[in-house]
Amino acid sequence: MHYKIKIWLISLCFLSPLTPYAFEINDGHIHYNQDVWPMLSPEQAINYLAENNIQRAIVSSTPTEGTEKLYKLAPGRVIPFLRPYRNIRDQFTFHSDPTILNHLKQKIDLGIYAGIGEFHLFEKHKDTVVIQEIMQLAADYKLAISAHSDYATILTLVNLQPNVRVIWAHCGMDHPIEDITQALKEYPNLFCELSFRYNMFDDDEQLRPDWKKLLEENPTRFILGMDTYIPRRWAALPEHVEFANGWLEQLSQNTRQKIARENINNWF
Repeated sequence: MHYKIKIWLISLCFLSPLTPYAFEINDGHIHYNQDVWPMLSPEQAINYLAENNIQRAIVSSTPTEGTEKLYKLAPGRVIPFLRPYRNIRDQFTFHSDPTILNHLKQKIDLGIYAGIGEFHLFEKHKDTVVIQEIMQLAADYKLAISAHSDYATILTLVNLQPNVRVIWAHCGMDHPIEDITQALKEYPNLFCELSFRYNMFDDDEQLRPDWKKLLEENPTRFILGMDTYIPRRWAALPEHVEFANGWLEQLSQNTRQKIARENINNWF
């Protein structure tokens, strides 16, 4: 990373937001991956979340020791999810690698994890033996799942274990709202996290009417997410939180409170 960007990122950790946020929020998609550790200490990361009015956050990391570092400092703020990636290479092979299962079992036995994910899984590998075993682990230990997946794959996951809460990371990115609406009706164990779901909005950053209707009719099925998957996303965290505050204001108070905070508090 360029030296000036590194210094900029570190300096941000000591700055409070320029303007106060309207809402305290819980975040459903924070990563503390190894590439940010040299620039952002665990203490700085926790303080930075607090400064940006993020009261609690689902955190997963590559490797998962990043999550454990944050949880050790702030167990009340961090909701640990176990990523099935021991390293970045595992992102592309975990779905077919049986050695991942022993790694997951050892980490689950620590007793701190509330879920498995966020993992990246697509249709070609949606129901391998390893994926079936991961879903069985989630069911056995009453853990949630967070998956960055296409539509066919997310439906496979919710059907593999109907009693497991499956959080669809990014709510399918740009997948058509009609399918999402139908899936929420059919699968009570499916929930959506909204980072990178930018086509919810028009050019003026206003919620599109069909999305506003979907959120208002299903307030318990959605959560916020900022997705700090690279250092620059950490650096831009105030901007992302401010944007979330802007569109939350367009919702009714009941829906806003559930999406911003209450759903995550109720689940974990």
